[in-house]
Amino acid sequence: MPSGRLILSIEGWIGLLVPLLTTFCILRKTPKSMSFVRTSLLNLNSWCILIGLITSFVITPFSFLPYNAGFTIGLATDLGVPLAVRLYFSFTATFVILISITILFENRSSMISCNIFAVKRSGIRIFWISLNVLMSILLPLPVFLNLPEQSTAKLEILKVLPCPAREFFTDPFLVMASDPSWVSYFTYSLMTVYLSMLLQILFFSICCIYYLLISKNSKISSQTRRLQIRAFFGLLGQTFIPILFDALPMTFFLNRQNPDQYDQYNNNLMSLSVVIHNGATSLCILLVHHAYRKFLVSFIWKSDQVKVTVVQTASIISGKT
Repeated sequence: MPSGRLILSIEGWIGLLVPLLTTFCILRKTPKSMSFVRTSLLNLNSWCILIGLITSFVITPFSFLPYNAGFTIGLATDLGVPLAVRLYFSFTATFVILISITILFENRSSMISCNIFAVKRSGIRIFWISLNVLMSILLPLPVFLNLPEQSTAKLEILKVLPCPAREFFTDPFLVMASDPSWVSYFTYSLMTVYLSMLLQILFFSICCIYYLLISKNSKISSQTRRLQIRAFFGLLGQTFIPILFDALPMTFFLNRQNPDQYDQYNNNLMSLSVVIHNGATSLCILLVHHAYRKFLVSFIWKSDQVKVTVVQTASIISGKT
């Protein structure tokens, strides 16, 4: 059976092609009607590329659920970066994608001219983004600054899991929290970040739904309203379709696993789903937005035409000879 590192590395190289193509489309194929979301799309896609590279090659994290422990492999391990720093970065890096998605929804909401909650000043937007970044960075930090005594924590795991995965003994392994109070804090800190982002996305979505579908404000022309409604539903698809790549493995994991038992296969599946999510996000940007989708169709159609022309030319030449 191939190792988790090999699987993630292969998936990382393959998955890099889609975000690079998405970057080209955003930079070169974005029409003027989408210019106001170009920067936000490029920001999200750039973070998908960066975090995909980090997750697949630099810091490849593997969780050890249901225990608050894990290890990493990759370039950062070879360079001697402390394991606590690697795991801390792997947690906070996922929040960057959430912040980028939240910015997209804020951007879509603020583009509605009659929206009284629109963020019009760049200073306010920078302050709001900074608050989200600080919350994502600072809330999990106390756990990594108060790590348990590792030998004792590992022995506690061995008491309930006498035959752990080989990596438990062969690779640097870190128990992030073993005391019940720190376990609870770690869980609630992560939930707070996720819930905060979700509530913000929900708020901006409600603003879009109200001002585009419910309120009949005369300041918005019917054509502009139709374009903004289509863009909003495209944003919903672009955001929530990739979540399936996280939700399905997680549901599979929760249904199969006893909360008190360890299963390395399901843990690898969880790690792989995070990498797949980044590629799926970039792919949905291409498929949801009409301008990018049109370019893809024309590119594929031209490729088929070239193949047909080559085949026909070869047939004519062979017939003459």
